[in-house]
This record gives sequence, C-alpha cells and structure tokens, in this order.
Amino acid sequence: MEARTVILWIHALSGAAWVAACGCFVIAGLAIVAGGEEQANFALIAAPKIDAFNLIAAAILLVTGGINLALAGITRNFRFSGQFGLILGAKVILFIAMALAMGRAMRITASLRASGAASKPPAPEIARSTKRTLWVHGAIAVMGGIALLLGLWLMGS
Repeated sequence: MEARTVILWIHALSGAAWVAACGCFVIAGLAIVAGGEEQANFALIAAPKIDAFNLIAAAILLVTGGINLALAGITRNFRFSGQFGLILGAKVILFIAMALAMGRAMRITASLRASGAASKPPAPEIARSTKRTLWVHGAIAVMGGIALLLGLWLMGS
C-alpha cells in the first residue's frame, strides 16, 4: 500500500474516531440519570479519559492533514482548484471550532474536578457540568460529521 494512502486512512480514521467518541459521549451522558452516582463517575472519571482520547485523535488529525495537504500539493504542483481551496478552508475552520469546543469541554471537566478536590462536588453542579459538556461534545460531533463529508467531497476534487 502506498504511503499516501496509509496517511489518508489514518487521517480519516482519526477524524471518525473523534466524531464517534463525541457521539458516544452524548449518548452515554443522556442515558444516565441526573444527580446520581453514575453521573458523578461519568463526569469525573469517564469524561477526562474520553477527552484525552479526543485530544490524541485531534493531534493525529492535524498532523496527517498537514502531510496530506503537502502530498496533494506535490502531486498537483501546488495548483489547487478554487473548489479545493473553499472546501479545505471550511475543513480548517471546522477543525479550529472543534478544537476550541474540545478545550471548552476539558475546562468544564477540570473545573468540576477542582471544585470537588477534597470531596465530590454537589449533585446539581455535576448535573450542570455534564449537561454543558454534552452540548459541547454534541456540537463537536456535528461539526466533525460535516468535516468528514467535506473530506469525501475533497477526495473527488
């Protein structure tokens, strides 16, 4: 298999993994009863692990995206169509928005963990934080889904 193909697959799979992890986070978070011990464990234990996974996926996505762009540029003598530029620009904007949203989710979780450093934070605070992180992860999943579709479109241009 050609190196370019391997890099492209790694890129696509890391993006899909990030989107899938955020989608699963939302589904799991919605299935948990607010205010219970399960929600506290989800917010304080599972969320940081999922966010760490997402951070790794995002880093791989960024690196492989840069490599893919360089390889595509070499193949095309750095002459890209206007459509290619627009789609790539949209993907870059989506990536930045997703990264900012991920940073927000990580700050919410870190703040929750810090507020309960000595003991577990109160149930209402856990419920509020979980609700906010569900919205953020949901937004990341939607933006990532759009970026994945744009990537398919980009493959054809």
